[in-house]
Amino acid sequence: MDLEKLENITSELSKLSAEEQDHLAGFLLVERMKRNQLVMPVIHKRVEDADPENWNDWEKAKLQLKDV
Repeated sequence: MDLEKLENITSELSKLSAEEQDHLAGFLLVERMKRNQLVMPVIHKRVEDADPENWNDWEKAKLQLKDV
């Protein structure tokens, strides 16, 4: 991608609402974490885990946060 095209994209993205920018930032963060398996293997594993049986429910997660 050339510099001019990247500048055009960033200019357009700056016009998005805060909510749209947050959504895009979240998407890009997840994509970045998927590529960075060696640095963040635990987070990568959790992001890629499609089995709901392995997910914490909200109440269990809140209890775990209290312990931190």
